Amino acid sequence: MPIHLRISHQDRLVVAVAHGTISGEEFQNAAREIVEQGTLHYRKIIDVAAANTDADIERLKQLLVFVRTSPQARQRGPLAFVVDGRRGDTVREFAALTEEGERPVRVFTSLHEARKWLDETHKVEPKR
Repeated sequence: MPIHLRISHQDRLVVAVAHGTISGEEFQNAAREIVEQGTLHYRKIIDVAAANTDADIERLKQLLVFVRTSPQARQRGPLAFVVDGRRGDTVREFAALTEEGERPVRVFTSLHEARKWLDETHKVEPKR
């Protein structure tokens, strides 16, 4: 699977790293995994800097509908995307759609900056 998910319940953090060409179905499977694991309220880093996709914005809008209609939808955590600085227009468009007052969303070109933003502005106490 070109999308690797790491879920840290201790830190309430999901990190998804994508490599290669990612289909819309693979994005949907990753989102389904996040929902099924009960981690939609966790902070999330979605790193697609080393990936590309054949999914267009309409397919990503369908993904957004899926997430918005999940039972956990009202408690979605902040989302940091990491993109290649020369690409990423679709991700930026998707981020603008999902932000709309629903939750904090930012797009970064550096994993370090994305993690710093989550840690500084959306810090959570680790689960004990």
